Amino acid sequence: MDAVGAVFNVLFFILVIYLISRVAHFMNNTTNKLKEIDEKLEELRESNNI
Repeated sequence: MDAVGAVFNVLFFILVIYLISRVAHFMNNTTNKLKEIDEKLEELRESNNI
């Protein structure tokens, strides 16, 4: 039973690391998209001021 428990613990640990990684990538992608939107808004503001 100890070996089975150890395998489950390792799999759970890998799952937690994977989920943290996915959340980090999602946050990074969201940040990049927000920067992109800000740049486009700035371009629109500049083109309207001309």
